[in-house]
Amino acid sequence: MSWLETHLDEFVRPVVGDFDESPLGFFKPEEITIMKNAWRATKKNARGRKIFLPGRDVWLFEVLARREGYPTLFMPECSRMTVDKIRIDHGTFKDVYIFDTGFLGSIPKGLRVKKFNLLSYADKTNNVGVQTFPRLTMSRGFALRIESTPKYWSSGRLDREGEVTQDLSDEYEFKRAARLTIEIYKSSSPKFVKKHKPLPKRIGGILAN
Repeated sequence: MSWLETHLDEFVRPVVGDFDESPLGFFKPEEITIMKNAWRATKKNARGRKIFLPGRDVWLFEVLARREGYPTLFMPECSRMTVDKIRIDHGTFKDVYIFDTGFLGSIPKGLRVKKFNLLSYADKTNNVGVQTFPRLTMSRGFALRIESTPKYWSSGRLDREGEVTQDLSDEYEFKRAARLTIEIYKSSSPKFVKKHKPLPKRIGGILAN
């Protein structure tokens, strides 16, 4: 049984039952290709280390990791509200390589790591954070696009006792997240994007020609 089948049987259906399992169609093939290439570049930078994926914004990269069996530490509950508590509870993260969408590096900095990878990074003047593709046109827009995906969880927060907690999304978004999981896991997008072809621009969520 594939990871996807196990994921749907043991995580998705116990929450929402049967649902429309057709791929969501959230991304253009070129966008998925860039996502795959970003993941490939991150693995190269990690040099064999386990990759830490902090927060729900990078959950699609966890799908890519599970598709190929790459070792990760995925903590969707990690957020700006919880990062200090997670660092206190789990200690140092020196043996993992952190990858996040960006933009200021607040999560890896909150975890006090020295080396990390961001899909889009505001500070290109230091040698601590690494933007995955430094010359990627519209890198911030692409990172925001990934951050706007439907997700299984709400943002991690601290409860009244100061413990980390995270709720599941509502049923509509949860089902859309499951369909997006299927889309990414089964994607056969091309390995490379033509260099001269920019990412498609989006206006109000609609692709512009």
